[in-house]
Amino acid sequence: MRQLKPEVVEQRKRHLLQWIVHYYVKTSLPVSSSLIASEAGLDLSSASIRSILQELENEGFLHQPHTSAGREPTDKGYRFFVDYISDVQRLAAGEKAHIEEQYKSRIEELDTLLSETSRLLSRVSHGAGIVLSPQTRRQSIKRLELLPLGGRNVLGVLVTDSGLVRHWPIQLAFAPTARQINVLNRFLNENIRGCSVDQAQSTVMAKLSQMEREFSELTRLTGDLLTEVGRVVSTEAIYVEGADNILSRADQFGDLKTVQSLMRVMGEKNRLAVLLADELVHPQDEKKSHRSRVRIGVESGLPELRSASLVTHVYRHGDQVLGVLGVLGSKRMEYSKMMGLVDYVSGLVEARLREWDQEGSK
Repeated sequence: MRQLKPEVVEQRKRHLLQWIVHYYVKTSLPVSSSLIASEAGLDLSSASIRSILQELENEGFLHQPHTSAGREPTDKGYRFFVDYISDVQRLAAGEKAHIEEQYKSRIEELDTLLSETSRLLSRVSHGAGIVLSPQTRRQSIKRLELLPLGGRNVLGVLVTDSGLVRHWPIQLAFAPTARQINVLNRFLNENIRGCSVDQAQSTVMAKLSQMEREFSELTRLTGDLLTEVGRVVSTEAIYVEGADNILSRADQFGDLKTVQSLMRVMGEKNRLAVLLADELVHPQDEKKSHRSRVRIGVESGLPELRSASLVTHVYRHGDQVLGVLGVLGSKRMEYSKMMGLVDYVSGLVEARLREWDQEGSK
């Protein structure tokens, strides 16, 4: 009996597993050996198909819900399928035009851009669109100043180079004069423009320590302001849209308890923010850093996402990684299209940030 080369055997297994996962994603139906023999067109005998199916099950790529049922892919099987996709499916021209239309209107603030981006991802993917805002503490300050509201009340305004705008009310320990506020605003913007939020307080306080005694109240005011800035931006914002899309496809995620757990973690948001922020702290290696990342089921590290897949992509400003956007959906999602979608939308966000940068330098 002629023995096949090991590489030929492995190639047959890969082709069969790819067909099974693709069929299951399209139909959500378990795959039997008879179905493969009649529809897959892989030129394999029934005995060979049964043998390969058993190997794939033993290796953890497939599982059989019931003894007499067909096979379904495991998370390991989905992972093989995603890694096997070498050429990411391009979005159709009509879909690109629709996405670009959403960005035609002038969006002045980063918060608005990211909120609209999460809505756009949700609409196009029919899943949940997720965008993590830039790590504010690492951004460079473009402008920071106080606006008097009367008495001890002022309004703090922070603008970063990436377009983030924060404004919040502050009640001071004393009522500053108009001159003190003007001097402070001029001093701040002469000395901390281009500093990160983390660097700003130490930079300014070092300079203030050299100033004359008459500026003692100004020193305290500056310290209070920059402490408030640190408090306001300590938590990164996360935008999540599309919970109704998840609910409308609840049957793809499992039983009621599983869907409830998924909706709960989407509502809490902070755990999703921690998950996505890990990509900013521990980016992928250089070869993979400009490609989408796919987490399947338990690969996310969140038990509530065990029935879901998460496709993400970081977005940048220059050489700096600012944030993460992506799509959350069932493990039966059309992976190549979702990977193409997040890649493409990430490029649109980066292009808008570059436009703002160019406008600000004029």
